[in-house]
Amino acid sequence: MSEPQESVQVEPGPGHGSEGKPVGPASSQASVPPVKPEQPPASRRMDPVRKWVLIFGALCVLLLAWYMAADRYTPYTTQARVNAFVVPMAPQVAGEVLSVDVRTNQAVKKGELLARIDPVRYELAVAAAEAQLALTRQNLKVGSSTVEAAAASLDAAKAALVKDTQNEARLKRIEVEVPGAISQRSLEWASTSRIEGEAQVASAKANLQKAIEGLGPRDEKNPQLLAARAALDKAKLDLQYTRLIAPSDGIVTDLRVDVGNFAATGQPLMTFVGAQKMWVEANLTENNLGHLKPGDPVDLVLDVWPDKTLRGRVRNVTFGVTASESTSKPGTLPTVQNARDWLRNAQRFPVLIDFDDPAEAAKLGARVGSQVNVLVYTGEHPILNPLGRFLMGISGLLSYAY
Repeated sequence: MSEPQESVQVEPGPGHGSEGKPVGPASSQASVPPVKPEQPPASRRMDPVRKWVLIFGALCVLLLAWYMAADRYTPYTTQARVNAFVVPMAPQVAGEVLSVDVRTNQAVKKGELLARIDPVRYELAVAAAEAQLALTRQNLKVGSSTVEAAAASLDAAKAALVKDTQNEARLKRIEVEVPGAISQRSLEWASTSRIEGEAQVASAKANLQKAIEGLGPRDEKNPQLLAARAALDKAKLDLQYTRLIAPSDGIVTDLRVDVGNFAATGQPLMTFVGAQKMWVEANLTENNLGHLKPGDPVDLVLDVWPDKTLRGRVRNVTFGVTASESTSKPGTLPTVQNARDWLRNAQRFPVLIDFDDPAEAAKLGARVGSQVNVLVYTGEHPILNPLGRFLMGISGLLSYAY
């Protein structure tokens, strides 16, 4: 007979199962949780705020470096405008306007007729000047005849003087050879005749000189002839000025006249813009001018077409500008500007830029006074040049929003 086994109750514990049963070696290994890897201390992990502050600071440093380098090697400005030769078309003669042959904002070619002034009075002036020239030529011929007549009179007076001189000498010789053969009265008469002959010769010389001086040069340089020709040329020029023509290729704008109006001398009737000779005047700071030189390539973006890039070249940099501070007049005390700013405003200088293709600029709508974005390339810079083009593209896109 087997001995009765004692029942042993085991309370649940760390080494037992959940139901209070003892746990053997196999079951004990299965119930042990997996070991987690060691976590780094909190001091080794970077604070997200600090990380983003460092990133933002590095970005600011990069942007500052790019700005400083671009300011010197790829100058950029939005303070630029299109300029052109603007000519007020004013007539040089007065008269009634017979026709206006253009319209406002019409493109014209060099020599094209813009307007006509009544030419009748100026045609009459030309006819009068031609008549005066013919009369002057006739007077010159008369003057030549007068000179010739005066010369002939001088020759006659000289011949008479020779005769009187010889007669006086002959009578005096006879009186010496045969005393009493010639009366004293005859001798006195002979002497008087010689003296009168000398006077007549002197008078003839004076008359000849007067005729010569009154006539002047007998060639085309005669003053009277030159004056008559100048009057004729002036009359023809005034007649020509009755036709108002375009001085070059361009655009007519600001038309202020119509048929029947009276055009006064020097009073503008319209404005002419030389569209084929446009340029850009960009105001760059002194910091931008260090490496800038004539001939540098330029990118130009008009506000009217911000997605179109035009090309140009630097023509020159204005040598000087007027100081903003008022200068003192001689004899007065100097004027001192009390500026307390830490940083003074940068002085700007106009830089003149020529379009590579003015016709293309005019076709895209470039007008006098149009605003332009300007980027100058002072050399081959592989990093700054592409970044400058990128900036131009961004500014062009943003211009659509304002």
